[in-house]
Amino acid sequence: MNELPNDIEAEMGLLGAMVLSPAVIDEIAPVVRAQDFYVEAHQILFNAMSLLRADQRPIDITLLVSHLREVGEFERVGGAAHLAKLRNAVGSVTNARAYAQIVADRAKSRRIIEIANAAIDEAMSPQNDPMTLAGTVRAKIDQVAADASEGGGCMTLHEAARLRLELLDHPERSSLGPLLPSGIDCIDDTYGGFRSGGSYVIAARPGKGKSALMKQIANALDLRGRATLLISLEMEEHEIAARILSERLGIDGKLFEVDERGVCQIPNERMPDLRSAVDDCKHSLMRIQAPKGRHATMEGIAAIARLMKAKHDIKALAIDYLQLIHKGDRRQSDYETVTECSKACKQLARELGIVVLLLSQLNRDNEKQQKTARRPRLSDLRDSGSIEQDADGVLFLHQPDETVDDYELVVPKWRNDSTGLFDLRLVGEFTKFEPGNYHQEFTEFST
Repeated sequence: MNELPNDIEAEMGLLGAMVLSPAVIDEIAPVVRAQDFYVEAHQILFNAMSLLRADQRPIDITLLVSHLREVGEFERVGGAAHLAKLRNAVGSVTNARAYAQIVADRAKSRRIIEIANAAIDEAMSPQNDPMTLAGTVRAKIDQVAADASEGGGCMTLHEAARLRLELLDHPERSSLGPLLPSGIDCIDDTYGGFRSGGSYVIAARPGKGKSALMKQIANALDLRGRATLLISLEMEEHEIAARILSERLGIDGKLFEVDERGVCQIPNERMPDLRSAVDDCKHSLMRIQAPKGRHATMEGIAAIARLMKAKHDIKALAIDYLQLIHKGDRRQSDYETVTECSKACKQLARELGIVVLLLSQLNRDNEKQQKTARRPRLSDLRDSGSIEQDADGVLFLHQPDETVDDYELVVPKWRNDSTGLFDLRLVGEFTKFEPGNYHQEFTEFST
């Protein structure tokens, strides 16, 4: 039988670079994990140096030997003879990330082989349903594609909420098909909610509440027992959890920050409520991810969405936001990337039978030309004309007067239904919109 894919030289080169320049460990942490190394001794060495780095302790061969002796793993790594080879194994420290990528890629190949071999064994049994098996295999392959790990995988809402609570408790230790109800009364009353298999764009200019509206919709879905995947390319998981907890508890979102003295600002009498709310998040069906690097491409987002559909039967995917999705191909223009992502979101919604909520920026040209900003139009969608074509619905958030918190929710497109214009009021301390008046159908801004 052929040996499984591996590259011992790349493993040695990476470990050698970590010894010569411990700062490399921070750079390659999102790329490679201990279990990605083919040689067990290399797994132990990687873990040891990562631990020393996390404890802010210096690293060199002598200190590494001392640490390995302390934990009883010196002989398991091959002793002094093997450690001595590390100094000469690295061609250049600047190549450390390339070495890490090779190690990670070989590990993925081995994982795919393992999945394939297991699938063959299971497929040979007549008791196994082939469609169920196919779904399981695809989910496992998607797991490899998404490269979920301790640092790059999804957090549950409970995990994200606990992370935020840890920041407040110990800031010095913190390491920072069917219609779905939207929870926005005017949308649910007028349109019945979002249609499964549909892609919906929520657009606004920077700082005009589109992330708050998406969070509010995701929270409403979660409270109604609909599993939701929230992808944020702008905020960390615990920041999103803080906004959700603020809305649920009616606690000013500003109090979820730690002040300049390193003190939690939430009143002591509200902390029991907060702890109870965090504990209740154990029952949440929401999953949150703040992907970075290769995970933030449309391919990475689609892979984790397929995995979450197979494992948790998600009903909705929310992405914040379109223009921050990384290019899958560096040669693409921004226009081509946005166009490709917009189409991919629609295809993903149909493939998985879920609602996709996609946030988007608006062009600012009309603001430059006019003293007061007019209501946005479909032509204002930024970077690509395909956004309006691919979307089943488009919702614009517009603030006519920046001195007050009154907003308009403009709906210039809703597939198989009329356009609409609604009043909303932003309750800023809870980043939550409350309903206002409904205006009769309008057509002026739908083109």
